[in-house]
Amino acid sequence: MAEPATAYTGSSNSGNTSGEPAPARSYVAMLLSAILPGLGQLYLGGFLKGFILFLIFASALGIFYLNSMPVNDWHDLTQFKPAAKNETTTDNTENAQKQQSYAIHIWTFDDGEQLMYRPSWKLKISASVQGILCWLYAVGDGWRGRRRRSRR
Repeated sequence: MAEPATAYTGSSNSGNTSGEPAPARSYVAMLLSAILPGLGQLYLGGFLKGFILFLIFASALGIFYLNSMPVNDWHDLTQFKPAAKNETTTDNTENAQKQQSYAIHIWTFDDGEQLMYRPSWKLKISASVQGILCWLYAVGDGWRGRRRRSRR
């Protein structure tokens, strides 16, 4: 008697709920996510999820870098302490402004006030945690991604 066309064949990855090893796609998605969060999700076809994970990881890297300013070498990225405050003046006149710790000039208003961004070690640590958690989630999701889809 002939088997129906919908019968399970050994080359099919769908319906793999018998405890067999994960298909090779899970390993590839996990490795891609380990390289860059979101790549494994893109590989599995989750374009929106992959894009969102990439944005979260990229924002964590951006926040970490901005809060490491000024960056002169790699050693500056590993310091988690506030920048030293210099109380010296910019020149020798009485009206000279005092130099503060490093700040990034963002905008100057019409009245002369300046909007400045001052790096913070607290934001640097929270960006580190955000990046690590995003990376771990992406790797785990890449590992589970194909298995989860095959059970549906």
